[in-house]
Amino acid sequence: MIILVIFVSVLIVAYFVAMALGPILFFSTPDGMTFSRQPLSEVLPWGPYVFLFTFVVIFIPVNPNIGPLFLLLWGIYLLCFVVAWRLRESLHKVIKNSLARPLDCTLRNNLFATPVITSMVFTAILILALFQESQGIPTGEPPLPENPFAAFFSLSYASVVEEIGFRLTPIGAFLIVYLFLARGRRTAAMSGGQRLKTFFLSWLYPEKAKEKLGLKTVGGAGILRGISLSEWLVVILTSVVFGLAHYGGGWEAGKITIASVQGFAMGLAYIIYGAQAPILIHWYFNYYSYAYLLALDFYPATLPLVGVFGLVTFALGALGWIILVVNILGIRKRPKGPSEEPVLSTLDVNES
Repeated sequence: MIILVIFVSVLIVAYFVAMALGPILFFSTPDGMTFSRQPLSEVLPWGPYVFLFTFVVIFIPVNPNIGPLFLLLWGIYLLCFVVAWRLRESLHKVIKNSLARPLDCTLRNNLFATPVITSMVFTAILILALFQESQGIPTGEPPLPENPFAAFFSLSYASVVEEIGFRLTPIGAFLIVYLFLARGRRTAAMSGGQRLKTFFLSWLYPEKAKEKLGLKTVGGAGILRGISLSEWLVVILTSVVFGLAHYGGGWEAGKITIASVQGFAMGLAYIIYGAQAPILIHWYFNYYSYAYLLALDFYPATLPLVGVFGLVTFALGALGWIILVVNILGIRKRPKGPSEEPVLSTLDVNES
């Protein structure tokens, strides 16, 4: 537990440093300042767009400069971090009580769980990519602009837009319909205000909506029982579509499986933790990774810091998979105390 808390804390610090690096790179470097003054049409000729329900694209008839739009994206990420810090059980409370509680209780907090999830997924897709390459299935290269700031902006933009298109609208719409149908009598007896609240709660925080409607939750029944078969199917379907959507341009066939694995993790995180969770995971693979890569060009002194964060990521990823395997094999048994609250866990499958 001590090792887990240390690793997670180090990576949360890495997240905050990366968040700070974005505006610093854009607004305190000559290249960043020049690029931030460019109109969006020079980066996205068709203008800003939003994906809805995977295939529906809506173009917004505005042409702002890159700088203000980047700050808007940054603000969305910041809001997601605040929600992840405070939701269900605050991060500082989880860390403070971590040594006196079962390991899986620490995963109640979304921000604490995010480094564990991202490290495990990163480790998994790295091994998967190496295996595929050894079998002659290349991953390819991301089709990014030559300008590094344009690439950074495109990745930051995609983290929000793609999550709206591949997770929040298709899975969100399904969850709204599913939860209202699953508890038809209860929802029929609600007032208009209560229905509206349940509607948005089903979209933004499905776990809480299921709890209020008296349905099984991950916190109370574990992953296998707390997520219904239909929810598993919609997560898998959107993950495969997400993988297929990444084929082409510079990406090769190997990217389909890698993106599908990432999409699966983001879909599960959405159902368990809420709408901010998949955005933060996508932020990690896009914004976070490229922010440090770009920072090395302007601030070479950050290399040791990047090295430390990378080593901790690999270590936490390995630790996370060990914990998962131990739980699946039933090697570790946790006694259930009568006063222990239901656990929200992405790793604990014993109770299932």
